[in-house]
Amino acid sequence: MTSTTPVRRPLGGVAVVVVLIAAAVALTYGVVAHNALAGLDGDWRDGVVAHRTSVVTDVLVNASRFGSTPSLIVIALAAAALLVWRGRGADSVLIVVSTTGAILLGVLLKEIIERPRPVVADHVVLVNSWSYPSGHSLNSMAVLGLLTALAVRASPGLPRRVALVVVGAVLVGTIGFSRVYLGVHWPSDVLGGWLIGLCWISLSLTVDGLVRGNRDRSGTVPGSS
Repeated sequence: MTSTTPVRRPLGGVAVVVVLIAAAVALTYGVVAHNALAGLDGDWRDGVVAHRTSVVTDVLVNASRFGSTPSLIVIALAAAALLVWRGRGADSVLIVVSTTGAILLGVLLKEIIERPRPVVADHVVLVNSWSYPSGHSLNSMAVLGLLTALAVRASPGLPRRVALVVVGAVLVGTIGFSRVYLGVHWPSDVLGGWLIGLCWISLSLTVDGLVRGNRDRSGTVPGSS
């Protein structure tokens, strides 16, 4: 009897992508058109900025640098090279293509939405682009999230997988929070970046799964199933 698992997995992935895209569109529309998260972008953000300390600022400046586009490109290329060396060429291509797409998507969305940043007086670091979505949040979720997903997929044992997810979540969360703390983003920019980045991971993995599935089926010997 033929298994339905290869069919169900891509369909499940597509459903997840559709739900995440709908959520990202709803959040973006609510934030940009109706200031839906005014409380978060107002009092909560002001409280974070008002309670900055020199030690925490130094830590989060470095976290922000770690999550910058140049740093993430280096991380993605290093991971891709390592996977090629380990014989995982398909995963390597996935990382390069997905990273490139995520970076371009973030730039495009900023230019379309054109949301102003918080007042310059609050900025601890220099910025020269629009605010929504946070590029650091989107790109770190897309790149580090994808690397985490691939590492989890290749790792045996639940404890190791949980540890990988926790580490990935802490890194992405710290990078996103740093952008609010450093005064260059509204919290809703960060939430939007995370959600759009998660959409991009899901889309990348779903398309990758479909491509590999088609390749496997095309390589199947007729009559062998």
